[in-house]
Amino acid sequence: MTAAESAVDDVHWEELTRTAARVRAEDEDIVTAPRSWRRRVTAATYLVALAGVSVAALHAVGNATPVRADSGADSALFSLTNQDRASNGVRSLGGNGTLGAIGEGGRYNGCGFAVNGRSVDMIQRNYFAHPILNCGGQLVFSMMQAFGIRYQSAGENIGWNTYGDSGTAASQINSAFMNSPDHRANILNGNFTALGVGSANSGSAAWTGGGGSYTGAWMFSEEFAQLAGSPPPPPPPPRPKPAPRPPSAPTRNTAPPPPPAQPPATSAPAPTPTPAPTATPTPAPTEVPTPTALPDLSVPPLLATPGGLLFNSVESVLENYLIA
Repeated sequence: MTAAESAVDDVHWEELTRTAARVRAEDEDIVTAPRSWRRRVTAATYLVALAGVSVAALHAVGNATPVRADSGADSALFSLTNQDRASNGVRSLGGNGTLGAIGEGGRYNGCGFAVNGRSVDMIQRNYFAHPILNCGGQLVFSMMQAFGIRYQSAGENIGWNTYGDSGTAASQINSAFMNSPDHRANILNGNFTALGVGSANSGSAAWTGGGGSYTGAWMFSEEFAQLAGSPPPPPPPPRPKPAPRPPSAPTRNTAPPPPPAQPPATSAPAPTPTPAPTATPTPAPTEVPTPTALPDLSVPPLLATPGGLLFNSVESVLENYLIA
């Protein structure tokens, strides 16, 4: 290498070290002797590319959610709900995928920021309520309208528990719903025509939205709707009219009975002496015992059932909204 070539190489190297300093600090052990700068360019470029990949990976991890959905739990609760309706003479509900997405993990941008569907959002952001957290008091009905659900009436049941497998968790939450008047009213509402069920589980992560710290917490959301244009529920069958009573058989005319025979004349009976009145003893007054208060035999309400299902862990809401 000539002296002129060496001088050019040194100029290039100094420029490259200034550029690389934007990515990493200059290594004090770098040999200052002239060497191929093309090799050093390759190293610096690779470092920049690797840094970009690392930043992207960190963003991906930050956006990951520690929540998993379970379609088996969804279908189990959907079937149990329709079984309850059939047992009470109410028509079955049709499955609605949009309502299911709202109840589980569908993205909603109406809060000024993106939130997930009801079950995933409540597990992910550690709360339990019908109003969407930090969303200006909005309820699920705002989500329904944003997702294009045209309804005449709608309702929501939400509940959580910590039963392990999805089938048991769905069965227990359905029992809790049916034992609560408000939730039962939503389930057996004859006006509703469609249902979407969503569920989410916290897995090994701790969920703190239920007044404690729970791992493996299940969250369920039932989204009901009477879709616009749905026919009204059929009227109840009329009660059967009682069968008319058959007319009584005609009776034959018979001769009137003969008049009773006159009794023979008798003499007046001798007067019966009136017995002397006898004194009736007055009963001695008896002491009336003071009534004592009966013990309260009513069973106090259970505060918790096995698995952490609290009776206050179910909430229901109903909105009647007529759309023009």
